[in-house]
Amino acid sequence: MEYLRSRIMSHPNKYVDAVLSRLKQLREESHITPAELDDKLILGPGWVERFETGRTVPSIGLILAILHALRKTPDDLFGHITAAGIPGDFERQVYAVQDGRDLLIRFNYAEYDAQYRLANATLEQFNAVVKTLRDGLSVLTETDDAQGQAVKKNAVADAFLAAVKQWPHANPSDLWWFLICRAYCDPFNHPAKFARLSFEQSWKRTGGWALEEVLIRHYAPFLKKNGISICIPSIEEKRRLLRSVRTSERLEADKVDVVLTGDTKQGNTFFGVVHVKASFAERRTDDVPMSRALIAAGYTSPLWTMDCKSMPSAKPVNRGELGDSLTLKGDERSAKRKDIEDDGSFSACFSYNSNTLPTPAAQRAKGRIYVCNLSNPDDAFSRFIISEWRRFHKH
Repeated sequence: MEYLRSRIMSHPNKYVDAVLSRLKQLREESHITPAELDDKLILGPGWVERFETGRTVPSIGLILAILHALRKTPDDLFGHITAAGIPGDFERQVYAVQDGRDLLIRFNYAEYDAQYRLANATLEQFNAVVKTLRDGLSVLTETDDAQGQAVKKNAVADAFLAAVKQWPHANPSDLWWFLICRAYCDPFNHPAKFARLSFEQSWKRTGGWALEEVLIRHYAPFLKKNGISICIPSIEEKRRLLRSVRTSERLEADKVDVVLTGDTKQGNTFFGVVHVKASFAERRTDDVPMSRALIAAGYTSPLWTMDCKSMPSAKPVNRGELGDSLTLKGDERSAKRKDIEDDGSFSACFSYNSNTLPTPAAQRAKGRIYVCNLSNPDDAFSRFIISEWRRFHKH
């Protein structure tokens, strides 16, 4: 949806000024503060004040949503427009409408007005997830300092884990790709001071950090019970750990995502790295040289991915990038799949896209592809990590 913006000082419009002034008056008559109205509409802090001062002109849909929240009618604002059919929501970069027992999540996708059907979901649940993201982002003061990066990372991780918990039957990769990604790129979920920023580039970094956080939160407590620590150490700690690796290859610390260590009588022992990627397009090949060096030296080096990939359309399908598995009819596998199964570039691959095809049980493979979800930490990923630690510790 196109959001209308206007600099009132540069382009005076007395009618717009009067409408926005009246909107502020109606809010004050309702005894609701700008911050309370921001919260009620799930807007980042400062948006209502920005509208009322004319720095940003709200869309018609947003004006109607504000009136609905204030229990006012268009007639209260304009004086001659019927109050029938006032909506409670307004279109954003991602929004949802109820369709029976399902939700239709709608968003712009290239030239398409796309929609994704989320089964057995309600608008209230959707709003709660988006509000989790909005509330997390609401405390942002800067866009690129270390504290701001941590705020954004945690806000995205909180919202995604809330979505997974809310809809355990849904494909986690779909929730990440069609909901959380789009909600993060909606400027209205960020504080109004960042109104003119584009969030697509920010998402690439923030999404990667957030996925690492999701991995840690979901698996760390369970693995800890099995004598394994999974964490994101500082860059200095990464360098120290890599210096202990028995290899002649040069290993770059900035290529390390998540570190695995096992408990011993002598302390924590480094035994591997987990490479975390939302999709295979995210410079996966940059990780391959390190991964191969780690595996050759006896360490474990699995790939952990949402395997997000869809083509723009009115009803996009998040098929992922691994393609067909090996069958008796022939070998139609993608190069990405062969890179794992035949070449063993990673110890294993764990996809959280239910559309990904796992490596068939009967197939011999150097690295196997598994499909997981986030419903229970006692799954194929944690069992693999525990097995790898026992193998490493034994030798």
